Formats: sequence, structure tokens, C-alpha cells
Amino acid sequence: IGGMSRTFHKLISRNIIRGPWKDKDRPILVNNWEATYFHFDTEKLLEIGKTATDLGIEMLVMDDGWFGHRENDHSSLGDWYVNEDKLPGGLKALADGLHAMGLKMGIWVEPEMISPDSDLYRAHPDWALHIPGRPNSPSRWQYVLDMSRKDVEDYVFGRLYDILSSAQIEYVKWDFNRNLSEVGSALLPPERQGEVEHRYMLGVYSLLERVLKAFPGLLLEGCAGGGGRFDAGMLYYSPQFWTSDDTDAIERLTIQAGTSYCYPPSAMSAHVSAVPNHQTGRVTPLKTRGIVAMGGSFGYELDLTKLSDEEKEEVKQQVALYHELAPVIRNGDYYRLENSPALAAWETVSEDGRQVILSAVVPSARITGVRIVRLQGLEESACYRDIESGKVYTGGMLLHAGLNL
Repeated sequence: IGGMSRTFHKLISRNIIRGPWKDKDRPILVNNWEATYFHFDTEKLLEIGKTATDLGIEMLVMDDGWFGHRENDHSSLGDWYVNEDKLPGGLKALADGLHAMGLKMGIWVEPEMISPDSDLYRAHPDWALHIPGRPNSPSRWQYVLDMSRKDVEDYVFGRLYDILSSAQIEYVKWDFNRNLSEVGSALLPPERQGEVEHRYMLGVYSLLERVLKAFPGLLLEGCAGGGGRFDAGMLYYSPQFWTSDDTDAIERLTIQAGTSYCYPPSAMSAHVSAVPNHQTGRVTPLKTRGIVAMGGSFGYELDLTKLSDEEKEEVKQQVALYHELAPVIRNGDYYRLENSPALAAWETVSEDGRQVILSAVVPSARITGVRIVRLQGLEESACYRDIESGKVYTGGMLLHAGLNL
């Protein structure tokens, strides 16, 4: 199964993912979602950005809440116009402020969705997927736009084009927070309604293609309630995916191991979040959260300004380490060594076989005696030096006897 995974990883990273980010290390970013949720303004984002710059982080991503009158998730999807009460001077003022610090800028969008409480829905209720004569079922206070319609695709592209042209924006997090329901289109007769779901995805792909043609340097991150639409079709357009809205480091061990069966680590976005974790309440050390997040495309999702001086120093070290390891994580061969309640361990071997990254986390505090992890993918006759301890081991010893953690 490990061999199958490595074959899938190469297929996806070399033959499906494309564009300028295919062979480049992704920027280390901080996303403001778990730092502020909807409650932010330009001043707060620039404050986080200043701290990010000091720590070596390269990009700030502004998440949900920058458009319409969106103070919670009950409204405004489809009204892709900047809320200048939060962002005076619009996206350009924020982007210019971040770029002056040396930071790139990213934004969150959910282009395929429409809120019942939106100017767009009031003007075009027929643009939502629906079955005529039946009530629609809102989920998360939103409906899904009928992306099988060319007029809908043209509207969304026009709004995205204006947004991305208004400021220097290098990254877009493309979210999709509910599944399709009442899959029907006002433009098709009853006998052709079975085509809508397929035509929907063709419309989404067409929209993504147009966006990337207009902004060829853009880094797209896919997202769907976390990893709910993590598939090779979307990876053709977005080289990485937000793996899950569950950011708890211990939960992420299983999530990332499961995702790795088909998808390469470079395609898995993984962030260090705050403790107690906002989903589970669990407290884990910053070092543990960093090790887990370095299992994919690395970033942060917390209020950096609230870190202690010691924690900030540790973040600086994590950022420097990830820069060193990123080429191996992106291009190397990935091995799942163990994923049990006692130990989670994984390994990446560089293409030339000279570098090995071994990561291990004890998921829960329990007395289990000796912990041995046997590595994979090494040369038996080669010698490997542990850069932390300076000890040298033969490949045969690491493969067969294993390393005592």
C-alpha cells in the first residue's frame, strides 16, 4: 500500500498539478480565521502582519468576513464587494500595507455559494440550484449557485476578476462549505435535469481555468468544509487543499495519514493553531503542533500577537527549519511508519536518498516502555548521521533493528 501511495504522489505532483507552483515551495502563511473569526479590520490584520514579518512568515491570508455586511455566516455570499467599514481604502490599502512589510497577501472566497440574505439572491433567486415548485433546503445559511449556467459563471468570474485586479493578491483560498442539494437548473427541461450535477462541475472547472488564465501567478488553495472535496480534478487547478477544519494536532495525525494514501504531502495544507484547540479543547506543545504541520504545506492559524517571547522564538526556529526541509517534503518519497494510539511516525526520503526526515509524535501520555520505529526506503550499506545527536547508524540497523525513540 505504501508503494501504491508513492505512485499516486508522483502521478499527482508531476502529472496533474501544474502551473508556476508545481515545482516551487509554497509560502509559509498565517491565516487570521482562528485568530479573529469575523471580527477584524485593517488595523488588526496589519498588527498580525507586523508580527508575522518579525517571525519570518511570508504571507497573511484574510479569511471570511471582508465583504458585504458579513458579521457572521448568515449572509452576503455572492455580494463580493469590500466592506469598507472594516477595510477603509479597500483591498488595495490592506495589500499595500502588507507588501510594505514584505508580506504577500491572500484572501478567502466561496464563489460557488449564495446566501438567501444577499443582494444577489434577492435579484436572482433562480440562480440557486433548485427544483421548481419545491422549497430549497438551506445548509449553513446558504444555497449553492447553479454553476451549470453560463450567466452565473460569467457573473462570478467578473466579481473575482475585479477583486483580484484591485490589489496585489497572490493567493486565494477557494472554499465550498456545503454539499449540493435540490440539484436542478431553471434552464433545463425536466428530462435533462440529470445532467445538472455533471454540468455543475464543468462550470466550476471553466471558471477556475478562466481565473488562472487571467492571473497565471495566483496560488489557489482548495477548501471544502476542510477536505470534503479533496480530489484530483480540483488539484489540476489548486496545487494544495485545506485538509480539514479540525486543526487539533493529535486529530490531524490520523487525518493527514489517511489523506496521504492517495495525495502527496505538498498538497495537504497544515497549520499550527492555538491552544486550547478551538475544536477539541486539547492542549499540545507548540513543538508537537509544528511537527504535525510540517507534514504538509506549512502555516499558522492563530493570533501571533498573543504569543509569548519564548513562543515567538520557537516559531522563528520552526519557520527556518521548514524552509530547510520543504524541498524534501515536496519532492521526496513518503512512508507511513506507524499510526497507533501509542505512536504516530512518518518519514520522507529525498530523491537522491541522502536526506531523511523522520517525524514522530506520542499522541497520548501513557507508559508503554520502549518505543522502536523501523525506517523504510534506506540503503542497507549506507551510513546515516542523526543531525540532532550526531550519532551514525547503518541503513541496515535503522531498517531492521529500528531506532529507539
